[in-house]
Amino acid sequence: MGVADISPTRRPVTGRVILIEGAAATGKTRLMHILAGREAAAGSTFLSASASSVERNLPLSSVSQLFQHPALTAAESERAERLLGDGTLAAMAHRIGAEPGPDGDADSGAVARVPATIFNGLSAILLEVAGRGPLVIGIDDIHHADEPSLQFLLYLGHRLRTTSVLMLLTECLRPTRPHSPLLTDLLRQPYAQRVRVRPLTGQGVAEMLAEHLGPLPARRLAPECHEVSGGNPLLVQALVEDLRMSGPARPACFVFGEAFRQAVLTCVHRSDSTALARGLAVLPDHPSPGLLGELVRLDAESLGLTREVLRATGLIDGGGRIHEAVRAAVLSGMRPDERTALYLRAAEVLHAHGASAEVVAGSLIAADRARAPWAGAVLREAAGQALAAGGVTEAVGYLRLALRECADDDQRPAIHLELAGAEWQLGPATAARHLPELIRGLREGRLPAHAAAVLVAWLFWLGRIDEALELMHEGAGPADAPTVTYGTTFDVPLWWLRHAYPGLFRQEILDDLPSLPCGPREKALPTPLAPSFGCEARLAGTLVRGAHEETLVEAEEILGAAGQTLRTLAPVVAIAALVYADEPGEAVRWLDSFDGSAARSTPLVNAFASVLRALIHQRHGDLEAAVTCARGALTDLTPKGWGVLVGFPLAILVLALTAMGRFKEVEEHLDVPLPGPLFRSPLVLPYLQARGRYYLATDRPHAALAEFRACGELMTFWECDVPGFVAWRIDQAEAHLALGEREEAGRLAADQLKRLPDGQGRQAGAQLRTRGMTLRVLAAAADADRRTALLTEAVEAQESSGDRLELARALLDLSASYRSEGRSCRATALERRARSLAAECGAELPVSMGPASAADPADVAEGDGADPGSDPLYGLSEAERRVAELAADGYTNRQIARSLHVTMSTVEQHLTRVYRKLKIGRRTDLPLFLMPLSRDSTG
Repeated sequence: MGVADISPTRRPVTGRVILIEGAAATGKTRLMHILAGREAAAGSTFLSASASSVERNLPLSSVSQLFQHPALTAAESERAERLLGDGTLAAMAHRIGAEPGPDGDADSGAVARVPATIFNGLSAILLEVAGRGPLVIGIDDIHHADEPSLQFLLYLGHRLRTTSVLMLLTECLRPTRPHSPLLTDLLRQPYAQRVRVRPLTGQGVAEMLAEHLGPLPARRLAPECHEVSGGNPLLVQALVEDLRMSGPARPACFVFGEAFRQAVLTCVHRSDSTALARGLAVLPDHPSPGLLGELVRLDAESLGLTREVLRATGLIDGGGRIHEAVRAAVLSGMRPDERTALYLRAAEVLHAHGASAEVVAGSLIAADRARAPWAGAVLREAAGQALAAGGVTEAVGYLRLALRECADDDQRPAIHLELAGAEWQLGPATAARHLPELIRGLREGRLPAHAAAVLVAWLFWLGRIDEALELMHEGAGPADAPTVTYGTTFDVPLWWLRHAYPGLFRQEILDDLPSLPCGPREKALPTPLAPSFGCEARLAGTLVRGAHEETLVEAEEILGAAGQTLRTLAPVVAIAALVYADEPGEAVRWLDSFDGSAARSTPLVNAFASVLRALIHQRHGDLEAAVTCARGALTDLTPKGWGVLVGFPLAILVLALTAMGRFKEVEEHLDVPLPGPLFRSPLVLPYLQARGRYYLATDRPHAALAEFRACGELMTFWECDVPGFVAWRIDQAEAHLALGEREEAGRLAADQLKRLPDGQGRQAGAQLRTRGMTLRVLAAAADADRRTALLTEAVEAQESSGDRLELARALLDLSASYRSEGRSCRATALERRARSLAAECGAELPVSMGPASAADPADVAEGDGADPGSDPLYGLSEAERRVAELAADGYTNRQIARSLHVTMSTVEQHLTRVYRKLKIGRRTDLPLFLMPLSRDSTG
């Protein structure tokens, strides 16, 4: 109902009573003054008063304000003052004489009686004022008025029929105090009217914002403002004030500051809904009525009324949900001890009603107390649930509180172990501080026996080998438990550590550890335990043995079991195995499938995933992306936290930066101190390779050769000669070439080529990257008559492998080979494409390893003896040439279609015609045929 619907269109010929009701701060007082202002503009006298809860026990305090207006004559004011004084004394005397209350004192709630003569005299004064002109009487917050004042208003109301008096009253919706019978009787009069003021609509909020912020910000911010405020004008105004205080000229969202906080607390207080508002603030969204009522100690009827009042005030939405900003404001209005007590009671009620462990634990965390007998178990269960969902920080918080509040000395060590395991996922360096106490607890028998395997694994991770061996020799673990699975995050079979420290785990050492069987024989593993770690362990073994097809099967088994969430290290290891098995396409496909789960993974797993992505980027020639991911991994997990695994991210960084020619940055990373045990583990091999590549790039071939030889000797000794991991023979061969030792280089490259898969079965496309690198080096050491053929095969292999940087190197060497044959035009096209690819990778392409030097620019104009007119490439249409060039550059059909804005079918048809015209049968033949017509070619 609008103002025009209730405002008199002319001066009243009979009296009227209008009660304006609504939720707290919804504009009742403003509406009353608007109506009174219109009447005053037409010549009416406005007498106003405001009732207050603090004066409720003071008789006639509310209406006494009406008689202080200058519209009254001096005689009328004097008479009114005398009557009010007599009425107050009479009412107080009647109250004193009332029956005593339960506490023995006079009943303060007894209705104070005022003689009718007093009311008659006061009414006469107001009617005299009305006789001089229309009169408007406005009383705000009538729900706080004292009983004698209400008696007087009822007395006056019965005499308004033939007067020009408009009585305006405002009342706030509240659940705790019903209408006074006197006010109800007054509203029964035929000239009385009740008006409900409702919150602003979305459009109303937008209009209010536009007045203060302008139309464009108002349109953008109105939906959020309406959601937070519920249309309450006071809250809207407070949001505007906080926004102005925050400073931005074009704010993107609201700032919930002091003005909003005070406005929320005002609404809660004025609506008498403090208990329920606080209850909703400490409970999760949508609590059941029974649970909420038990918490705030309200019966069903009172609870329903109070929720309706909060909804009308805008503090909760239609579904009963409290906005987070309102929740924070309500909680800020409580003393710390009040908040703690309420959160503890909420935890008790939630636990009694069967709420989930995480919900109950949230209340305990908010209270920062957990003394109840059931609290420790709930916190530990909540920690397990949080870890399963990737909420490591939450789990750590639960376990820290459980450990601090635990009074049971028998339970404390187990909680301490769980806390260390959760903190391990945030960073091993942080969790390492728990190891001394945990090891002491293990030796004193206060930890479960299986904890030995966990602690040994952590010690090996951190490179504390002597301590790990000491624990193992003490036989702290049970004979039937070669592995332990901690939570959902760290599966560690002790015998798998043979692959981390193969020189350490010799059989004679294993024989000395009968209580912790960790031998490499799969048949020694108890069958019930095999599913928890067998696949990961067998994966390491198959990769080392070079069993390519088995490696793929094992990796896919692990990745399939991981589902869609990257929560453990097992799928990370499996994807890494695919990369080292030269299956980058499969690795990328699986890693991409886990991208959506990053937010649910632990920081430790995310750091490993970053390294894995850096490795894939580096092996595809995306050097800047590789550097970014590797640096991110070293930021998320400090070098100390990486332990003996730090060689991986450092190796990727050094390799990528070396290829980019950023040698000063390489030197900074080579200066990072490394743990000594790293050099006793195959985990050091990528680092040694990267350091050797840096020496080779900075013209120190002897130093490089020493690094590569160390790699070869260690890989042979440790029986982990996996070319896809570290192709040490190729690296050594390149160092020998740099020293002019072609024969030795050729021997190493030929030896490497013999060790690669034969291309049968599922291995048909295996290790193409390594094959291409081997062929390139072999060509550099071979005679001139074999060089072009070997390099052509190397280019084809790298086209399929996806490594653009290695493809660029092979193309550069092939360019040099063509140039040595006098085919300068084709050589120039190849070189330009090689340098274009290197530029895309961000790499500095080295000088070709072939015998010929780079082309002189003048050679571009020279021909290679071929007749362009007879070249079959010139039979291609312009559209076919564009498609063929993109295909030659490694674009997929989908990418070509998107680039040329054509359909996939059109691309396929063009490629079919290109194959037919060029008399080729496969996509990998395209690059060499297209070189003379490359879009970079001028020859």
